Amino acid sequence: MLTTQITDRVVPGKGTSAITLEEVLHVRHPDAHRWSPAGGRLAFIWHDGGEDHLWIIETTTGVTFQLSTGTESVTDFDWHPRGDALVYAQGGDLWVVWVVAPDQAPVRITETPAKESTPRWSPAGGRLAFIRDGQLWIWRPEDGSSRAIDLPGRFLDDPRIPAYRWSPDGSAVACMLARSPEAERELAVVSLDDGRVAWRTTVGEHQGHIQWMDATRLYYSTTRNIQRRREHYLIDLTANLAGRGDGTAAPGAPAARLLHVEQDEKGLMFAVEPQRSPDGSALLLVLRHTGWDHLFAIDVASGHIRQLTDGNCEDTGHAYDLPRWSADGRLILFASNRTDLGHRQLWELDVASGGLRQLTHSPGTATQGVWSPDGKWIAYQFCGPADPADLWLIDARGETPRRLTRSLPPSWTADKMVAPVHVTFPSARDWTIHGYLYAPPALVPGHRHPALVWVHGGPVRQMRDGWHPLHSYAIFHAFTLYLAHRGYVTLAVNFRGGIGYGVGFEQGTHLAIGVDDVADVVSAGRYLKTLPYVDPDRVGVWGISYGGHMTLAALTKHPDEFTVGVNIAGIWDENAWVRWAEREYRTAVGYFKARLGGAEDVRPDVWREASPRHWVAQMRAPLINFHGTKDEAVPFAQLDEIVKDCVAHGKEFETHYYPGEAHVFTHRRTWADAFPKIERAFDRYLNGRAEGVPHFFRST
Repeated sequence: MLTTQITDRVVPGKGTSAITLEEVLHVRHPDAHRWSPAGGRLAFIWHDGGEDHLWIIETTTGVTFQLSTGTESVTDFDWHPRGDALVYAQGGDLWVVWVVAPDQAPVRITETPAKESTPRWSPAGGRLAFIRDGQLWIWRPEDGSSRAIDLPGRFLDDPRIPAYRWSPDGSAVACMLARSPEAERELAVVSLDDGRVAWRTTVGEHQGHIQWMDATRLYYSTTRNIQRRREHYLIDLTANLAGRGDGTAAPGAPAARLLHVEQDEKGLMFAVEPQRSPDGSALLLVLRHTGWDHLFAIDVASGHIRQLTDGNCEDTGHAYDLPRWSADGRLILFASNRTDLGHRQLWELDVASGGLRQLTHSPGTATQGVWSPDGKWIAYQFCGPADPADLWLIDARGETPRRLTRSLPPSWTADKMVAPVHVTFPSARDWTIHGYLYAPPALVPGHRHPALVWVHGGPVRQMRDGWHPLHSYAIFHAFTLYLAHRGYVTLAVNFRGGIGYGVGFEQGTHLAIGVDDVADVVSAGRYLKTLPYVDPDRVGVWGISYGGHMTLAALTKHPDEFTVGVNIAGIWDENAWVRWAEREYRTAVGYFKARLGGAEDVRPDVWREASPRHWVAQMRAPLINFHGTKDEAVPFAQLDEIVKDCVAHGKEFETHYYPGEAHVFTHRRTWADAFPKIERAFDRYLNGRAEGVPHFFRST
């Protein structure tokens, strides 16, 4: 059943000027907001075209000021426990601001050819830990000295997994390590008083988390069997921290106790970081065995597990969104789509009674809620049909929210917004697929527009009702609105394999990567062709990362469906990508191997279906490719293989590469080059501008 409600669409009025590319390129995006220990202030990173700085908000007055200086991007920061200082990583060095005020100059505390990252103050603030080229270092502010800590391996580099954690008393650090890219992951606990490794163990694949319950009890998790099994453990290290230093247990030291096991032959998704209760008695987990992402509490003394939320909904916001205990442990703050699968609202759970209270109500996505230290306020990120991601503040009682930041450039006024329409359409195996439809601001009766299917990456992502909470997709959302003002219809498709619609939907690619997910993309194109204002002969497809992979698969395996395709950093050869990821991207490779059914020789037919290159001979539509040479998720060698195969088979293609750029391009100057090239490709192949056909919506 095809559904749509164009009459519900909010569109600019007559005479509204079009969104400009300059406006698209100057949308900022706030992230990683954290309260100062005393409350009253929020620090956050404001992404701004590759010059991403550390900012401070005085929440009572609304005064906002930039703390960091220079042109390099700030990547991480940490409040000093006293709340009067901040340390941050910028351009590979560490900086400290000792008095947080608009007129205070930052002080550089490291300046080496090596890259420093992940600074974290000790609980008392007398020491600072950081990572330098995969090793742990400790810096003392009292004399400015620093020393390396001898560890049995190097740190992993993945934003989902905290690399290390201070013990609550500051006497030890727990570290997730690997001896080499190919080696198994290890967990090591280092006593900082004497520098010895007090305890270590092998914990399998490169997934898992660590969390101190108190000064001696440590929680950790690990995955095994290509991310089909996750084990949760607790160990008491009292004897180890006081005893032997050879990495083995001291006499009488207990073995780690297994708390819980998750298991799924289709593969487990990336774990949400477990949250320790304020009194250290329980862990808050997100588990999925009920068919949806729900909250569970494990009593670490007894191992008893209690389900806290239920329903046909996901009680998470996105990959980096965490549920949060209140300071007194009575309440849990979390995001959920229980009111609408395409939205996220903030909810409050009473742990004792199980009662739920909805805190936010505006259509869109409210995530990353964080309690103020006194529990009276909640800072969170919100975006919706008319609002890009900004930081908001709400009274913990749920009163009217207040916006703290404004990320749109001033010239991008509200009347330029184009709100999406939620649509559904049928696809392979009788599945119903969801998407969001963007039409030009003024639909002229009888005129048929060119159209695009936009395909997100991940694939464990979801396009939302309006702006996206993740910076990478907010960039593309802005460009989608820009294209709408130029006469393009876009359908952002939520294909199977993504989040938002339950575990069964997310696992819909099991043994079917490049088959059923591509069928959903094709079905989205066919849906567009049924619309009376879309020209069925002018429908293109484009996407980034896994969306680029889907674009490549759609053009090669369904050659008659799309007129043009734009691939940004997509996978062309799945086998080669897995071999690379087993060395360079091990925190993600298990997920994909589980979806592929195991090793290549176990399911060779499934692996073959996942690689678009096997069908290049039948590709007809022109292909335009973009890739950064320092892509950390899809190696640049994939673009080389695309070029080689397209040349060998005489296919029409273009390639554009950007030296030094990452998977999602970082710098405004890169997008200023890439977006016009993408627009010109769409204009050439979908709007006939290269042949002199008049363009219906001209740029202003």
